[in-house]
Amino acid sequence: MRVTFRYGGLDGRVWWISLVTLLVMGGVCWWLFATADGAYYLAVWVTMILVALVALALLSVPRSIILGEGVVELRCLVETTYLPLESIEEVAVVEGGLSGRFPLVGCYGFWGYYGLWLNVRSLRVERVYATRRSGCVALKAGGRRYVVSCVAPEMLCEMIARGAEEQRGPQAKA
Repeated sequence: MRVTFRYGGLDGRVWWISLVTLLVMGGVCWWLFATADGAYYLAVWVTMILVALVALALLSVPRSIILGEGVVELRCLVETTYLPLESIEEVAVVEGGLSGRFPLVGCYGFWGYYGLWLNVRSLRVERVYATRRSGCVALKAGGRRYVVSCVAPEMLCEMIARGAEEQRGPQAKA
């Protein structure tokens, strides 16, 4: 049985951050080309670097969470993270969403929240896959911590916990 959970739509903060970032990048590129005075190599280099950064960010946008036979898949546009159900140690709804977390490597609001983040309260590094700051679920699997957002966080927690118990059940009895 495969159950798909959507991350949900982008929240208002993501839309504003994305729009402002694109406008600033566009303004910098326009200014470089307008003031180049015939030497466009710097403007072209900066434009290509900005386009590459935007492309990398867009390829990492979270898409869905799939609960399949014995595995939880955290799907992005390019990358998929597989978490075997028997390796999931903890699962819980995160009260307060992403508050108290700070991005170390990744994006804060440019088409979502993702990457490696520092949880300021516990001083732990977490992998965040979210499109909104609310409705988050924390997972601990294989010694790593993951935070994902979805439309139905309570249902996701319940199904993962039930699936993890079912996967561990036969092994615990043997």
